Amino acid sequence: MVLVTDELRVHLHYTMRGSYPLRLLDVLFCTERAYFVEYDYLTPVDLVFGSPDQRAAAFASRVVEEGVPAAIETAEAVETQPYDTLDGIDIHSGGRVGRPKITARPRTGAATTVRVHGQFDTEPFTQALQSTVEGHGVTVRQRDGIGF
Repeated sequence: MVLVTDELRVHLHYTMRGSYPLRLLDVLFCTERAYFVEYDYLTPVDLVFGSPDQRAAAFASRVVEEGVPAAIETAEAVETQPYDTLDGIDIHSGGRVGRPKITARPRTGAATTVRVHGQFDTEPFTQALQSTVEGHGVTVRQRDGIGF
């Protein structure tokens, strides 16, 4: 997690979703909306050679050096969720055996879930996220376990 600029409040770095191929993405929590920015697909060979770490680091550098719009331009896919359309965000610690997981639950439609593979500390992330969505009617809940 990185606190970056006035526009980009919280950057959740190095997350994945899907099963095969895995999709590598970062979540950019800006002042009015969250962007789920998918920037690469991963195969088992990628995982063996450690390329997800390198790709994630390159994307994070782009966000910091060039800004959110430039990073989004290079994405494979972007899902935008304005805070005014969200009901809540659940933060699961992962427990002893799982990875931390973040789920954004819109008022209507399907939820978006990502598993965190980078460095993650639940408490500061939860506090930063609560501060970011304050005033938008979004409930941020921290939960133990892997969260099915």
